[in-house]
Amino acid sequence: MSRERIITALDLGSHKIRVGVLLVGPNNDLKIIGLGESTARGIRRGQVIDIKEAAESIKEAVMAASKSGNIKISKLAVGLSGPYFKLMPAHGSIAVSRADSEISQDDVNRVLDSAKAALLPANKEIIHVLPLEYEVDREEKVKDPVGMKGVRLEANVSLVLISTPVSKTVAKAVEQAGFKVESIIYAPLALSQAVLSKKQRELGVVVLDIGASTTNLTMWAESDLRHTSVLPIGSASITNDMAIGLKISPELSEKVKTEYGCCVVNNVSRREQVVLADWGADNIVMSKLELARIIEARASEIFELAAQDLKTCEKAGPLPAGAVLVGGGVKMEGMLELARKKLKLSVELGRIRDIKSDVADFFHPDFATLAGLLIFEHEREQTIGAKTGFASTAHSSRFLSKIKEWFYDLIP
Repeated sequence: MSRERIITALDLGSHKIRVGVLLVGPNNDLKIIGLGESTARGIRRGQVIDIKEAAESIKEAVMAASKSGNIKISKLAVGLSGPYFKLMPAHGSIAVSRADSEISQDDVNRVLDSAKAALLPANKEIIHVLPLEYEVDREEKVKDPVGMKGVRLEANVSLVLISTPVSKTVAKAVEQAGFKVESIIYAPLALSQAVLSKKQRELGVVVLDIGASTTNLTMWAESDLRHTSVLPIGSASITNDMAIGLKISPELSEKVKTEYGCCVVNNVSRREQVVLADWGADNIVMSKLELARIIEARASEIFELAAQDLKTCEKAGPLPAGAVLVGGGVKMEGMLELARKKLKLSVELGRIRDIKSDVADFFHPDFATLAGLLIFEHEREQTIGAKTGFASTAHSSRFLSKIKEWFYDLIP
């Protein structure tokens, strides 16, 4: 039985910066014991554009999480998303090491490491290696080669690449805030781990993370990450359209959207009105129907872009498990109904799995990415323990089994 451990993660969004503190119990149970949040400054579309301002925002969120969990935070797993990531196919090949030709977990680790030798684009670096399938002596489409007999083991993988200047700038902002970067994680990958079941990933599913300035699309099929993209529109576009159309401030627009917003015009009565006197806006009365028209138009654009992206993706086959929606932009009434209509898929809200918290707000779709980052980092640390021999036998066996069906995280 292992000791309790603390894991901390940073979700670096364009609108909000969130920090979570995860307690890993002796029985490998996971519980959130601290949360912190700050308004994102110096960040645009997931990229740090002002190191000093970003560092101050990061420090605010970390200090809030530290106070919430009554714990000192010194290092962070940092989750990033945006158009600065790329999936690249690669191939690894090794000779099986054992004299009896039985493939071991060490052979699997070595063949995945060998895939790193691929020629990378300029200013790109590898942060994850995701196995797609293995070949044993030319026998293809093997999902788990451990225990099989063979002379040669090969692996087809996807390399997750990040722009080196982006990763260095983020690391500098975190360090300037006074903390160490423990790892950099591709946030949509971790998010999927938090909200998708094994069955959904096997059947085929798409995750839409509707953030403030962008929407991240992640598609899974046959348990593999098949496609990712970043749509250049998010929930802030709805807020801005409302501000312009209703002639109110963006701040008031965001409040009205959250309180009264509806994505489907047909669900709103023509007689319903919104009175803004209580919000500090004297003599402003608006039709809720007009509000819904503005919201539906922009929300429809998000789902139409997602549908178009899936249609043009060569690897996008049928998605029996439908779509899962997460992020701050999925709060409004009618969002699921509109998504079903535009995507022509079954749609559900993302539900955080395999983690506990006494803070009810943590289970809102807003926090799904943060939950995924914490779980991802927990499993990365277990991988390190398994490789160095420090993990307990039960932990190693359980985790390696999960890794075989999920992915292998490259340890820097």
